[in-house]
Amino acid sequence: MRASVSIRIVAKFVDFGAVVTLASVLPRGVGPLAGFAYSLLADGLHAGAFDGQSLGKKLMGIQVRNVAKDRTARFKDSAIRNAPVGLCTFFAIIPIWGWIILFLVGIPLMAIEIYLLARVETRQRLGDVMADTEVVVAPRNANRPARR
Repeated sequence: MRASVSIRIVAKFVDFGAVVTLASVLPRGVGPLAGFAYSLLADGLHAGAFDGQSLGKKLMGIQVRNVAKDRTARFKDSAIRNAPVGLCTFFAIIPIWGWIILFLVGIPLMAIEIYLLARVETRQRLGDVMADTEVVVAPRNANRPARR
């Protein structure tokens, strides 16, 4: 079942918080790059309890799936689907000129992403179309061992 727009937005705010935290807490050169890497690759996490989920998606009980390959997203899927958002994140970490480019390119790009998410029947934003992915409700016990 596809994830609702509202759940996806809450998950994105959690992930944005993770990006800001990484950029703020880690040393000057490393923090923004770590935040940028997280914004691109987090939907492909497959470690511990994460299965094609960023922190926000894990908390909201949703995950990214590659539609064509019928599996959870990998790092490549995540990088492709998050390229439009990652581009905005990259420009945001560059003072002055980056902010100007963010305003001229990033804001319209994010508007397209939001429009597609809200209006397209499949709830696929531009990044999802590019990567052939969709965001679905995660199976409840997918990461837990079977009880005996």
